[in-house]
Amino acid sequence: MKTDLSDKLTILIAAKADSEDRLTNLKITLDYINFHFNVPIILSEQDTEPKLEQICKEKNVHHIFSQTSEFFNRQRGVNICARAAKTPVVAHYDADILLKPQQIIGAVKAILDKSADLVYPYDGHFYDVPKIYHPKIVETKNLNCVNLEKCNLFNPHSVGGVVIFNRKHYWKCGGANENFKGLGYEDNEINGRFKKLDSKIVRTQWPLYHLTHERKDTSFNYNPHLELNKEELFRIQSLSKEQLLTEVSSWDWVK
Repeated sequence: MKTDLSDKLTILIAAKADSEDRLTNLKITLDYINFHFNVPIILSEQDTEPKLEQICKEKNVHHIFSQTSEFFNRQRGVNICARAAKTPVVAHYDADILLKPQQIIGAVKAILDKSADLVYPYDGHFYDVPKIYHPKIVETKNLNCVNLEKCNLFNPHSVGGVVIFNRKHYWKCGGANENFKGLGYEDNEINGRFKKLDSKIVRTQWPLYHLTHERKDTSFNYNPHLELNKEELFRIQSLSKEQLLTEVSSWDWVK
């Protein structure tokens, strides 16, 4: 049964079509979300030309295209989506992640109940799901077919994949830090910054399921800006709470 969260939650996805794997996984993710929820989805695409417009039209997704030849900036993309969102709760949602519906429902409830400002809707275990399971997920829209013992545990203490926020608190704490480029350390930065700014952070139960894919230039392993991202993480971590508040207030994307 589909759960109506249309007036409560908006899914925010920043994506770039850099491989067939990513396109396929995006379709699986959008179909899975739409099967279980009535919820607005906003997708920000950054590229030299739009490649995801048709997919978004087919999946009832609001598509925002930014023409650029710059290296993929995921944090800018989710901020673009967040500015367009109208619901009290927003979710940073990677384009290849699946969760059990109750994980999302519980996270939204925690934020609306004011028991959390930020929720990681899983227990920290980030599993990479091999392609052998993908067709069954597509067929059933159910994750019970996945044997986690056959999946690679990427991280037992992950702070990425899906993060759900109180929208007003998200902007109060600076949104996503656009000084990061590509993937690498941006999730750790958000976690540390929101903690330092006294956010109520909650985890729920059950793991996170990541659809495996070919890794190209937008991936952590191939990011030429990785060292600069690490420096930005350490710079933000070094700030006191008062300094961090001043820093956040200076960010152009928050104004």
